[in-house]
Amino acid sequence: MANLPKPTALRLLAGNPGKRPLNLREPVTGEADTQAPPELSEAACEHWNRLAPMLVKSGVLKQSDRDLLVMYCIGYTAFLQSAAEGKLNVTLMAQLRQALGEMGMTPAARTRIIVDKPTEKEDGKARFFG
Repeated sequence: MANLPKPTALRLLAGNPGKRPLNLREPVTGEADTQAPPELSEAACEHWNRLAPMLVKSGVLKQSDRDLLVMYCIGYTAFLQSAAEGKLNVTLMAQLRQALGEMGMTPAARTRIIVDKPTEKEDGKARFFG
């Protein structure tokens, strides 16, 4: 499988370690709505509600990425169901892991992401002002 280009948001979070030029004309599709889509089952909604706010806050999930997260949540629910029935779907597990990597949610993907930590002064204010 060929190496796919990393989204600009993930490259920026990682500090652009390769120092390659950033795509400054990458389409901006807007912030994603974190409300779970109606087509998700109750179990899949639980995964959505856990992941979507975190991904939006980190700047990774955009409106155009909602379908990828929908597919992940449905697939993860199916994986858990098959595992509960004693049937391990290795192909589905690999597909889920790939989707997680594309959204920066694997340990290896996180090692390449650098985020600014709040200073002690900012953190103190946040306790009182949200």
